[in-house]
Amino acid sequence: MFKEIGRDNQIFFSNSFLEDSASFAVMESILSNVEKYPAPKIFSNFKNCVIVNSDPEHAVIVWTTDDFNEKEELYDFIKNEFCSNKIFKIMAKKNFYDALVGSKKIPPLDIQTLGVYSCNKLNDIFYIGHPDQAKENEVEAVAQMVVDFHIETGENTKAKLSDYMAYAQDFVTDPNFKVWRDECEKIVAMANNRINERHPRIGCVFTKKEERGKSYAKMLVHYLTSCTLAQGKTSMLYTNFDYEPSNRCYQAIGYKVKNTIVNFCPPL
Repeated sequence: MFKEIGRDNQIFFSNSFLEDSASFAVMESILSNVEKYPAPKIFSNFKNCVIVNSDPEHAVIVWTTDDFNEKEELYDFIKNEFCSNKIFKIMAKKNFYDALVGSKKIPPLDIQTLGVYSCNKLNDIFYIGHPDQAKENEVEAVAQMVVDFHIETGENTKAKLSDYMAYAQDFVTDPNFKVWRDECEKIVAMANNRINERHPRIGCVFTKKEERGKSYAKMLVHYLTSCTLAQGKTSMLYTNFDYEPSNRCYQAIGYKVKNTIVNFCPPL
């Protein structure tokens, strides 16, 4: 039913996949970056389902159309192909998870729900401070913000400053990475904007804990979105759907929910 395919398979050019491709921008990043992801596992039924895994340490990303009905068979295939007697994660539309729970294929699990937001028209907001590029002497400060971001989001709860110094150094020269400075020129927030991809998306949005509640992230995301819209493209981002403050922030800017994606770890 599910066969291994290549990156250039026709299903990636089908109308049904293209309609959802913005919601699965992470999958598209894996498929398009041969240097970073030289040998991903890619499977499909050639009609309405694609499974992509970059490597054993990362989530199995599952795209299905909304009318895909073989969810239990798909789950069995994923478990047999990718589980290997270790904990693994699935990233899929929420209706895939809901169907598995409803059929008692899996028990209710702790899930991370991601709202996929898109924006093609901004609301007006007032800026306090301004966007800027981080400077060479601010690399350590940026690295610490990246560490705090990874710990707070749970992406790497053991993150250390030394782990992200090189990463932060790249940010200093990366035009897609911006910081927000307050009226005293202090860095208070950061974000990056993958504007050159087919589906430009904003990520790594973070405000220093002591500076929260002042709308700095809102201003920075608004600015980055304006840069994308100025190129005639639609901007998108992912957010924790269960964290109301960030959802309110993005909706106030002009973002609207496009899809709902979940991450969950199935039982062995």
